[in-house]
Amino acid sequence: MSTAIIAFSGGLDTSFLVPYCREAYGIKKVITCTVNTGGFSSKEAKAIAKRSKEVGADKHVYIEAAKPFYEQIIKYLIYGNVTRDGYPLCVSAERPIVAKEVLDVCKKEKAAYFINGSTGAGNDQYRFDVATQVLGGGKIISKSPIREFDITRTFSADYLRKHNISITQKKATYSYNVGLWGISIGGGETHKADGLIPEDAWHSKPDPKAKEAILDLTFEKGELVELRYKNHKITEAIAIIQRITEIGNQFGYGRNYYLSTTTPGKKGRIAFESPAADLIYEAHRRLEAIVMTQHQITGKKQIAETFGLLLHEAKTYDPYMDDLKAFLVSSQRRVTGMCRIILVPGMIKAVMVKSPYNLLEADGAIYGESSKAYTGADAAGSSLLHGFEQKIYHAVGKKKMDGVYIGAAHV
Repeated sequence: MSTAIIAFSGGLDTSFLVPYCREAYGIKKVITCTVNTGGFSSKEAKAIAKRSKEVGADKHVYIEAAKPFYEQIIKYLIYGNVTRDGYPLCVSAERPIVAKEVLDVCKKEKAAYFINGSTGAGNDQYRFDVATQVLGGGKIISKSPIREFDITRTFSADYLRKHNISITQKKATYSYNVGLWGISIGGGETHKADGLIPEDAWHSKPDPKAKEAILDLTFEKGELVELRYKNHKITEAIAIIQRITEIGNQFGYGRNYYLSTTTPGKKGRIAFESPAADLIYEAHRRLEAIVMTQHQITGKKQIAETFGLLLHEAKTYDPYMDDLKAFLVSSQRRVTGMCRIILVPGMIKAVMVKSPYNLLEADGAIYGESSKAYTGADAAGSSLLHGFEQKIYHAVGKKKMDGVYIGAAHV
């Protein structure tokens, strides 16, 4: 008897897959698998399990995966302040963890199919298909019915109604991916370059009474180890991220839109919410700025850009990723200290940093009108040599060659 495991969130797309895959592939046993990467509360997890029964699954499996998500992915994103053009990889970063956990269930249940809700337009199809190739042992087939049969959300909604399965209008219009690192929202207005989703489509609900918040974040070798807020202290990384998300949401912080070219070549646009990522990155960057040399900072940006590219475009299992992780760990050896963030509605008001490795306040290095470490004459000589190559280049350029003036203004 053929068995399929569906990566299940309880939304429109994955709800549709349960009855439809039976019909499309003649599958007898359908198991839904929800991998919680830190975005679902216990109440929401129960609602998803209930939804699994409503849509006719034979069995539901729930997996807590916030810890491996943090240890294997998020920790390195923070080390590198990794984004793709400002998008902190809220959803794409968690897909390798989701895929691995679902594939483990496939093996345990001896399932022939790993079914997901990917379309043929974006990058998720590659993330799930490649994970199946690498981790599936050649015995599991990755299936994306929405991609295979070119199914629209309208078709999915109509199909469920015909099967007497209820849906909400909001879920029919928008697709939500909720995780520890943020939330992506797709559908409706995000399909247009100038479309803005309505206020009620955002996942978070800002508190109109929120005026100011002061967060003290402590890092140790680049890793977030403590949050102090309103005389409360949290020392576990996942709990810290979840609490920062709650605080950021109260202030409407972290909302944005992301537009990129997908691996198939189509342009893709989503709305997203990333309050924790944005706040943590801001603090982490400020700390790095006072403990690292400029070459370290500049070089790490290039490494982080490559890391984000590989992760975003389904190259997670390339051995180069392990090399990049090793570099990122090394880069953080002095990134230890406390950052104070003052948050007001919609923005960060200020960030202040303290560290035992503070290069800004080192003896003789304090920025100002004079320096104990060198004299004005030393500075003047250094300045002369600093510009010497440029000076001689432009001096030579003033000569005429074959009647053509070669100079800075005539290149």
